[in-house]
Amino acid sequence: MTIAVSACSNSASNKNSASNEKTESNAAETKSEVLHAMLTVNGSCGMCKTRIEKTAKSIEGVSTAEWNLEKQQLHLHFDANKTSLKAISEAIAKVGHDTESDKADDDVYNALPACCKYRK
Repeated sequence: MTIAVSACSNSASNKNSASNEKTESNAAETKSEVLHAMLTVNGSCGMCKTRIEKTAKSIEGVSTAEWNLEKQQLHLHFDANKTSLKAISEAIAKVGHDTESDKADDDVYNALPACCKYRK
C-alpha cells in the first residue's frame, strides 16, 4: 500500500493573487511526496537488521526504515522526489541482502558474517 502525503496552501486575499500563485508554484516545486512501502529483504539476525536499516536510512529521502526479522519485511517512509523504492532495494542488495527485486552479489553475500547467511 502506498500513501502519498502533501501539503496545500490557500491564498488569503485575491488582490495578491499573482504573488500567491508564484509562492504556491515555488512551494509545489519543493513539496515532498512521502510514500509508505514494504520491501521483502532477506536476513537472519540482529546484525542483519542493523545493516539493512542503516543502509536504508543512509539514502537521502528515507525518513524511516524498520526491518522485521520474522516477516522479512522492511517498512519504509521516503520522499519520492528524492529517492525510489528501486534505489533503496539496490542499495540494500549492495550490502549483501537479497530483496524481492534485487539479488546481492555472491562475493558481497559470502563476505557477510556466518550468522547473517540466509541463503540455503
